[in-house]
Amino acid sequence: MIKVKKSPTTLGVVLGRNIADRRNKLGLTQAEFAEMLEADVVTISRFERGSHLPSLLRLERIADKLGASLAELLSQSTNLCTDQSLQLQGWLTGLSESDRQLTLNMMQVWCSRLKSGDNE
Repeated sequence: MIKVKKSPTTLGVVLGRNIADRRNKLGLTQAEFAEMLEADVVTISRFERGSHLPSLLRLERIADKLGASLAELLSQSTNLCTDQSLQLQGWLTGLSESDRQLTLNMMQVWCSRLKSGDNE
């Protein structure tokens, strides 16, 4: 039997890149992450390369272990305001209520200045 190498799908590549980025930010190796998921390293490698997509149940476990939402793992950053708002949401997650409010107030001031052209 001839093994046919699967080519990554666009969704697989985006998902894999996001998984790898989150894992790396947490300082986890593929082996450590595989152990957390009770999977083997080859499976994690395939997910991160985009050659295999995890089941929905496994994807939920991956998101949970990485402290990410499914939307964060599946989204690709673009110049669309809605995509960027998801990125901002991720940055705000984990901040205290007062820190989130401070951040929102600062962003409101910056946006007002940029809209008015008073950005000196």
